Amino acid sequence: MNIALLLAAGVDPTFRMDIPKQFVNVYNRPVIVYTMEIFQNHPEIDAMMVACLKGWENMVAAYAKQFGISKLKWVIQGGRTGQETSKIAVDSLMESCSSEDIIVIHDAIRPMVTDDIVSDSIYTCKKKGMGIAAVTSMDNVMMTDDGITGRLSISRYAFRRIQTPQTYYLGDLKEAHEEALQKGIVSENDTNNMISRLGRNVNFSKGSDLNLKINTVEDVAMFKALYAMKSGDI
Repeated sequence: MNIALLLAAGVDPTFRMDIPKQFVNVYNRPVIVYTMEIFQNHPEIDAMMVACLKGWENMVAAYAKQFGISKLKWVIQGGRTGQETSKIAVDSLMESCSSEDIIVIHDAIRPMVTDDIVSDSIYTCKKKGMGIAAVTSMDNVMMTDDGITGRLSISRYAFRRIQTPQTYYLGDLKEAHEEALQKGIVSENDTNNMISRLGRNVNFSKGSDLNLKINTVEDVAMFKALYAMKSGDI
């Protein structure tokens, strides 16, 4: 079974709107609904879990009912960090799922992910043990100590920008979380960071510059434009 885990537990104090960005309405639907619909309609996804902010669980369930998200099986309260939320979700899923099941972790605020990206993440996981969506930067980057001056230029070919989905076997991820806890690795902002800190190589899958992550009010406007263009409204 392939299970999508949508991460919707974050709060960004710099986001200049009155509600969390995953629940902002765009064309009369919350951002999280667009993301849920992608996994609802994906033929390789069998079930869905949402890890959300405390107090929003009933709202997520109501959205699922309103918009026909029948694959949503679990709604849980997330943790303080991406790593903690991932562990809570994995522990919960292990109660009713198999260690051989696949978990597809995805940011609820990436509503433009495509079927192809999700499928490649699952395929790479089955082939190599994990599939982490990544893209090459179009720009070189520089190391900086003070945010004002640069001291070392790094070729854009020497690194990748990491996105979601990030896909693992459920049992493997359970073991990784237990190892991380034993080693004092407890506050990473996403599962991929935890895996790399354990000294394991990360296997990349297909990503896209259009796999937009909504972090700012400007990103909301960008999503509106991209969605309208995709829908043929402009």
